[in-house]
Amino acid sequence: MKNLPAREKLDLAEKVATYLVTAGALDKNAPLEDHERATELSLELAMLLPAPLYRAMVEATAHPSAKVNPSTVAILVRQELLGIEAGDLEPGQIAVHVPGAAPKAKPRTH
Repeated sequence: MKNLPAREKLDLAEKVATYLVTAGALDKNAPLEDHERATELSLELAMLLPAPLYRAMVEATAHPSAKVNPSTVAILVRQELLGIEAGDLEPGQIAVHVPGAAPKAKPRTH
């Protein structure tokens, strides 16, 4: 995936991010359109992502934990798409926005 053109990398990253947000917010009261969109993205990504990455993405939305969550998946996708250029960004440094709260992210300490 590191050899994909920049536009395809951006599209793939966008699909993963949209899936993580959409599927992560689903509950029994969510509109049918949200369930359909999450399913559509899931199917597309199942065809494109390496199996371990796809499984981690689904686990992050179905059963998020300290080990596997949207931030850890973002890091995995980043590493897959950028390779060595991904740098040393850590899951705890990724901003997560929750209504009524400041973004949760830890700045890097030296």
